Amino acid sequence: MKKHLIAFAACACLAELASAQTSSVTLYGIADAAVERIKGATSLRRLSSGQWNGSRWGLRGTENLGGGLSAFFQLEQGYTIDNGQLGQGGRAFGRQAFVGLSSPMGDIRLGRQYSPFDDVAALVGTKTYDVLNVARAVGVENNDRLDNTITYLTPSLAGLVVQVQYSLGDERATTDASRNSNKSYSVGGVYKSGRVIGGFAFINIIDVDGTAAGDQRRRAGMLVGGYDFGALRFNAYAHVQGLAAERKRILGGNVLVPVGAFTGAIGAAQVTDATGSTADDDATIFTLQGKYDLSKRTFVYANLTSVSNGGTAATGSNLGFNSPLRGESSNGFQLGLRHAF
Repeated sequence: MKKHLIAFAACACLAELASAQTSSVTLYGIADAAVERIKGATSLRRLSSGQWNGSRWGLRGTENLGGGLSAFFQLEQGYTIDNGQLGQGGRAFGRQAFVGLSSPMGDIRLGRQYSPFDDVAALVGTKTYDVLNVARAVGVENNDRLDNTITYLTPSLAGLVVQVQYSLGDERATTDASRNSNKSYSVGGVYKSGRVIGGFAFINIIDVDGTAAGDQRRRAGMLVGGYDFGALRFNAYAHVQGLAAERKRILGGNVLVPVGAFTGAIGAAQVTDATGSTADDDATIFTLQGKYDLSKRTFVYANLTSVSNGGTAATGSNLGFNSPLRGESSNGFQLGLRHAF
C-alpha cells in the first residue's frame, strides 16, 4: 500500500513539473496597404502602409510556472509595406516589447507598452482615418506607446478590466533641466458585458517637452460608451486634454452596421479650442468607412474622412490632410487590403 502511495505521489509531482514547464511561442503579424488620395492645400496620390491596422510582425509566448502563475512576453516590430522600412523611427521592436507575470490576482508587465488610453480609444477607433487620430488626441496620435513602463492589469471584474500604469520616461539624471521628460502615470478601464461597452482613461504626462527646463505637464481624459442593438452598434465619446492654456475637447460618435460579410460605419465629431485661444480654432470631422471580409484573416476596406477648419484657426491648430489651411476643408480617401497571419 505504501509503495502505491509513493508511486502515486511521484506521478503527481512529475505531472506538476511537466505542467509547470509547458510553454508556447507564436509568430503573428499583419500586412496592410492602401491606395490613397488626400487633398488639402495641394493634392497627393500615394500607396500607404498600415491604414486599417499598422503593418507588423511579432512574437508572443507564455510559460506555465505552476500554481496559477505564468510568465509571458511580447515583441512586436512595425514596418511600412510600401517600401519595406522599419516603423516607429527604425526601432527593432517599436510597437511593443515587454515581459510579465500573470496570476489569478492580475498581470504585471514591464517594458514598452500601449497606454491604457489607447486601449479605451480602440473601442471607438484608432485607425489613421479615425477622428481621434486625425484630431491628434493625446494617447492616440501621440503618447499611445510608452517606454520604460510598469503596468498592472486586474483580472476581469464582472466584465471590467482596469489598468494602472507608470512610465519612467527618458530616465534622465536628477541634475537634468528636464529630468522628468516623458514620465507619466495613467489609469484606464474597459467594460464589456452583453451588448454594453464602456471605458474611461486618464493620463498625466509630467513633462512633454524634453528640451525646455522644468515640467511641461499635459493631461488628458476620456469617456466612451456604446450599445449593440444587433442590427447596429452606436458609440459615443468625449475627450479633453490640456497643456498650459490649451483646452482641446473632442465630442463625437459613430454607428457601425454589419450586413453579412460587410460592415459599414459613419461617424462625426466636433473639435473645439485646439489651442485654448479666443480665435475660431474649431474643426468638424466626418468619417465614412467600410470593410468586406474575404475570409477570417483577410478583408478589403475603404475610408473617407473630411475635415472643416474654423475660419480664424490659430497657427498649428489646423487639422486634416496635406497642410490644411485656415477656414478650409481637407479630405482623404483610400482603398486597401489587410491580411493577418
